Amino acid sequence: MSFRKNGQDTNDSPQHGEDAGEDFASLFESGQYDREAFVQRDTKVEGSVVSIGEDWIFVDIGAKTEACIAREELVDEQGGLTVKIGDTLSGYVVSNRDGEIVLSQKMTAAASEDAMRSAYRSGLPVEGLVVGERKGGYTVSVFGKQAFCPFSQIDLPPIADSSEYVNRKYLFRIAQYAEGGRNIVLSRRALLEEERQRKVASLKESLQVGDIVEGVVTRTAQFGAFVDLGGIDGLAPISEVAWDRVSSVSEVVSPGDTVRVKIIELDWPNKRISLSIKQALEDPWDSVPKSYEEEKIFEGVVTRLMNFGAFVQLEPGVEGLIHISNLGVGRRINHPREVISEGERVQVRILSIDPQARRISLELVPSGIADGSETSEIHEGDILVGVVEGIKEYGVFVGLPGGRSGLLHFSEVSSQRRGDPRSWFTVGQQIQVQALRVEEGTGRISLSMKSLERREEEANLHEFSAHQTGKSSFGTLGDLLAEKFSKQ
Repeated sequence: MSFRKNGQDTNDSPQHGEDAGEDFASLFESGQYDREAFVQRDTKVEGSVVSIGEDWIFVDIGAKTEACIAREELVDEQGGLTVKIGDTLSGYVVSNRDGEIVLSQKMTAAASEDAMRSAYRSGLPVEGLVVGERKGGYTVSVFGKQAFCPFSQIDLPPIADSSEYVNRKYLFRIAQYAEGGRNIVLSRRALLEEERQRKVASLKESLQVGDIVEGVVTRTAQFGAFVDLGGIDGLAPISEVAWDRVSSVSEVVSPGDTVRVKIIELDWPNKRISLSIKQALEDPWDSVPKSYEEEKIFEGVVTRLMNFGAFVQLEPGVEGLIHISNLGVGRRINHPREVISEGERVQVRILSIDPQARRISLELVPSGIADGSETSEIHEGDILVGVVEGIKEYGVFVGLPGGRSGLLHFSEVSSQRRGDPRSWFTVGQQIQVQALRVEEGTGRISLSMKSLERREEEANLHEFSAHQTGKSSFGTLGDLLAEKFSKQ
């Protein structure tokens, strides 16, 4: 093995014979004595990566000789190196002979053949294979010895299916070593917790409110989804998992899903991080002004019914409101459920759009209007018999044949009536009206009683005129006959 001394490669071991002749005071003043004393087996040290070779990586730990660590300890599952020159690296001293300092981050055959007792004293992680389950935990094979890992110490937290850990290799810390190695207790959780704390410390330095990061969904609940950000979980409330309304978080994400989230609140003292999945996605309202126009007809799904109207989803994350006054298509209703139901697909016309307030006002379009088909057999001029359904300050809503409804404004009621117009009618009263106007598109029907009176007056006048004309003609004929007889 080639080691480095004072930044230079050398195949020779350090000449400690020369060092022995140095004055002790000089060593103490230079600090070399303390540093060399610090570099002892089973101690944890930290240094900076200064060189990367084919088999070994060299680390400057402040001693006269640079330490080394096996390269294979610092590669990921794909074989890629996880460190670069200049990175800070920590490890345990597993060998320090003749100035050759060997480090390891875990006890493996490649790194060291030291006994597990040394790993127990230093806290050096050891690699073990979970060979099976036993009462209270797992049997783990570590360098040919049988060790025990309790269920509670296998993960952070353990997964539901305990068999998932069997036949897998993990790093463990030796929590107990007794009876000459016949009683060995391991903990993987201790290592995971330490790693978690390191990640949390790093996240505290790097995370900022407004950042968009990637995480993994760990579990879902009725109120939201927990997302692992790499050492600490954050919560995305159900209102923040999607732009559209969802009844269950599981409709959007599941445990194990990788998601992008936006940091909306950081509360480190209380270990609370609030996240938003939907805010990491494109806001559908950004495209509303381009996608929708006033007076245009669109199809949507009724999502909620309220006393004042119905909410209709035009697309995920974009909802509009049909006010109850725009639901009856001219007919007075007491609740939206009289006309539509949740989950129903309906045709709506956009009355107004306010992107800043994220509001869209809608109007229900009667069936058939959008495709141009005939919506009703009621035409202008038709004389109809209807039933008073509601009385307002301005007029009366009248139920018409075919389930339609029309408005009889008080200005279209007989001018001969006196008093409060609302007293002229009662709900349930049957009246005769004439369709004054049927608006194209909306299907709104305006009714009149005055027109019927005018129609009746015109009919009476016509009949009277006809009678008068007939009477005048008969008198003239009689005069002619009388005149003829007198001549005889």
